[in-house]
Amino acid sequence: MSLKIAILTDLHFSNNPVEDCPQRKGELSDVLLLRAVHRLNRWIKPDVTFIGGDLINDPVSPDAEDLLFFLKTSLDLLDSKTIIIPGNHDLPPEIFYKTFERPEDIIEVKGVRFLTFLDQEEPGYNARREQSGLDRMRAARAGFDGLIVSLQHVPLFPPEADCSPFNYTNAPEIISVMDECGITLSLSGHFHDGFAPLKWNNSTYFTAPALCEAPFRFSVIELEDDGSVKAETHQLALPLNSHLSDFHIHTRLAYCNENMKMPKALQLGQIFGLESMGFAEHSSHLYFSRDAYNAKKFYWDGINSPMMKDNTEDYLSLYKMYANEFSYIGMEIDVDRSGIPVINPELYKRLEFRIGAVHYMKSMLDASKRENEFMYLCNSMIKSGIDILAHPFRIFRRSNLAVPPHLFAPLVALLKENNVAAEINFHTNEPPLEFVKLCLESGVKLTFGSDSHNLYEVGEFYPHLKLLEAAGFNGSFEDILLKPFPRLQPANTGH
Repeated sequence: MSLKIAILTDLHFSNNPVEDCPQRKGELSDVLLLRAVHRLNRWIKPDVTFIGGDLINDPVSPDAEDLLFFLKTSLDLLDSKTIIIPGNHDLPPEIFYKTFERPEDIIEVKGVRFLTFLDQEEPGYNARREQSGLDRMRAARAGFDGLIVSLQHVPLFPPEADCSPFNYTNAPEIISVMDECGITLSLSGHFHDGFAPLKWNNSTYFTAPALCEAPFRFSVIELEDDGSVKAETHQLALPLNSHLSDFHIHTRLAYCNENMKMPKALQLGQIFGLESMGFAEHSSHLYFSRDAYNAKKFYWDGINSPMMKDNTEDYLSLYKMYANEFSYIGMEIDVDRSGIPVINPELYKRLEFRIGAVHYMKSMLDASKRENEFMYLCNSMIKSGIDILAHPFRIFRRSNLAVPPHLFAPLVALLKENNVAAEINFHTNEPPLEFVKLCLESGVKLTFGSDSHNLYEVGEFYPHLKLLEAAGFNGSFEDILLKPFPRLQPANTGH
């Protein structure tokens, strides 16, 4: 049985940019960490996650403890067993472990023993393991014939291998004890480039790259029963030169917004490698109060509801304040029960793109009625002139209902006939693989949408790329994805 170990290290979290090391995006590390945590929980599902130190950048900063506590709120979301150690940029262990749980001397996960070491720092950002640490390695082996993993911040490796500018000043002594005790694996951080797994005698040495530097990487180790090691590096940024766009990003005006700030979303989109970004606020949120929206007045009454209150000017003004050459303004448009878009017709024409979405149906209890209503609303939206159909079939999943596969072909035909793209969207959703395959076979354009309601989601296309891979696609994205939209003149984006 294999053991899956995730390694996140070197966040260098700070409230401000790290001026002496601008490549460290410590001011964004809270978002980077949350993105990594959600990817681990939902798609990678490790057995144990090792947080390898340097969680903050400046231990003498007056807000150092506050920064650690803020990171803890994200680390507490991890589903896996979590082992956290400090690095040389962190607070001393006696303060650090006021925030985090201090690891036991020996931690066992699925029959594998983990040892954590808080070794003495040495000049040149190196470290030294004292005799007490060497004795702990021997004690962990005594009477135990399973696998053992050593965890520390500074890289450990045989000096002659020349893997990193940082090492232990007594590395040969430690390596000798590793060999003597048959310690299977050594995992470290600190060296921001990281290095590939190095097999030396019967032990493997690995250092994970830093999360805080582009392309914002973390590692996943598969440790097999025989001690063999397979390492995979994940990056939070998009693949280089992938030319992908995110056409579904929300703002602070969404009732379901968690922390959206348009300037920070734009910044994140650029550092993650998006080619363009489309903001698409819910039309029903802009035209109805929260209470009226929750009462589904957008569906029952439509745009002419007596409870309608037009707040679209706030949205347009917010966008104009921060828009740049990479951004587009659109809207995620609901339809009422008659299939009429919930948006002022004049504003509809002035948007740079339009997404249609089914967020509510009255006919959910009867299978035949709900399928008929779903197709009726989709038909109305698609023929109204939208560019993208948002999260097709998500309404079934969110109602804990089976997705009806016999509707895939007729919906694809509607999209094809009206030149409307289908969105791949994983926000509280699992897009049906067979529907995506049918779109590809039929030549229906696709779009990637993060449906971001939290900053960590902006441009998070890891599952989108995996889905296309599962669908058998290995060609050029340019052939299947909707291209960025023609840009309107600035005067046309207002009322």
